[in-house]
Amino acid sequence: MARPTLDSQFSITGVARPRIHEAVADQIRQAIFSGLLTTGHKLPPEREMAERFQTSRVALREALRALEKEGMITIKRGSGGGAFVADFDNALRALLDSLNTVVKLGQAKSAHLTEVRAILEPEITRLATMRATPENIKAIEAVVLAQEQELRSGELSRKLDMEFHRRVAEAANNPVLNIVVNAVNESIRDAIFRSKRSTEMRGRVVGYHRKIFEALQSGDAARARAVMSEHVVDVQCHIETADHD
Repeated sequence: MARPTLDSQFSITGVARPRIHEAVADQIRQAIFSGLLTTGHKLPPEREMAERFQTSRVALREALRALEKEGMITIKRGSGGGAFVADFDNALRALLDSLNTVVKLGQAKSAHLTEVRAILEPEITRLATMRATPENIKAIEAVVLAQEQELRSGELSRKLDMEFHRRVAEAANNPVLNIVVNAVNESIRDAIFRSKRSTEMRGRVVGYHRKIFEALQSGDAARARAVMSEHVVDVQCHIETADHD
């Protein structure tokens, strides 16, 4: 029996060589990932980098723009400006921009974002219960106390809602989870802010935050996880109800 020829197995196409700016961007990216370049580090001037990479300044600028879009670097103009290795906020902004694009294109609804929250936030809260530092606990408590004061004064503000969830995510002390959950929460912010405010709903939200904080403070991971799960679902039900009113 004749053996199959190579062409009958698969077709071969030419392998595209990376464009110059992609190769430059990848080298800078790898230097950041490996720790050779750290947060706040200023990259050399464009002319010097172009000479080092043996490329044109046009290709270098294209590489820097790509890295800036990814949130890897920030480019500052004017005196004292240049390209700097970005920090956490820029990484969060890059992810948030991507999520917001998906939401605005109609490919993701608030229910999809809540589904992600329902998966991540209870587990993050469980981890926070076990890992929170005294400073983390104080920061979470400060938000809860401020919300309770708002409620007593009759203010139905939501400005501290995301701050509470941000503080809980920080308390888990996992930078990857922190970036992801904060980006998701920022993306669902508009839907939450559009929903109707009522004393009853604000009371429920603040009540959940108080219960979550107390479970965190006492080290009751199972209860903290359960209450956060119930809270996320309750908020989504409120959003969906408001959308149909």
